Amino acid sequence: MKDENPPAKTKYKDVTAADVKASKGYEGISDELAQGIADAIRVYTEVIYGCFTQSRFDNQSAKVVAFTNQEENKKAA
Repeated sequence: MKDENPPAKTKYKDVTAADVKASKGYEGISDELAQGIADAIRVYTEVIYGCFTQSRFDNQSAKVVAFTNQEENKKAA
């Protein structure tokens, strides 16, 4: 797992175990479980963000613009 790229830093802070334990319904969970949930949230958001940015890149590079002569279009019609 050491070969993975480190997550990109954003203006948003990561969810912490304390944030998880402060959420309604999660007050009584262990610190280990809270950290596991926080890690899962971080990984999930990185995957979704990566898919989103890759999709945007793919869409941009796949655009094809056809330039046609308007006179040819009129003759064809």
